[in-house]
Amino acid sequence: MDDSSSPLRLPLLLLMVLAFVWSSRPSQALVFHIPSGRVKCLTEDIRAGAMSLAHFRVADDPAYGHNISASVMDPNGEDLRRVVGVESGEFAFVATETGKHTACFWSPHFQLEAAVTVDFEWKTGIAAKDWTSVAKKGKIDEMELELKKLEDSINSIHEEMIFLRNREEEARRLNETTTSRMGSLSILSFIVCMGVAGLQLLHLKTFFQREKIL
Repeated sequence: MDDSSSPLRLPLLLLMVLAFVWSSRPSQALVFHIPSGRVKCLTEDIRAGAMSLAHFRVADDPAYGHNISASVMDPNGEDLRRVVGVESGEFAFVATETGKHTACFWSPHFQLEAAVTVDFEWKTGIAAKDWTSVAKKGKIDEMELELKKLEDSINSIHEEMIFLRNREEEARRLNETTTSRMGSLSILSFIVCMGVAGLQLLHLKTFFQREKIL
């Protein structure tokens, strides 16, 4: 039996497992309350080029007639999407910049001691892709669809590893710069202290000589 391909099986299997874990990560789904007159904001760190998809709806009884307004902003604070006075909605975009994207929700009408319950789900990266549409559009079978999911998952993992490596490199450079500056400031502080001490000694010596103590 030829075992020449066995060294390649372990990395491939590892990538497939990582891809499965990565693609099956839970999305940010939660339920929260918005007191009237308050704003509730959530942030998500998204890399440039990653897809983002979110759904939200008012979870209260429709008889209450509660509406909410929502907006999602990029790392610079610019609005990417905004809706006013709706019971439900969604936003989808591809991030153009790496950084924290913020989604904010509020009640457009103030009612004393009132609160709105919101059901919110935010997906990013490969989890935001509509695989059902991909399967229908491409007319591919289940196995091909799973392989395509794995391929996209592996690409996503690779891009995320590059992203994390770049972040680590930036943090390391910042650390080195900070350490260098702290060292320079420490040396400067030592020189200033020694200079002040020397001036004090010179002043005391002059004072004692003038008073004929020395």
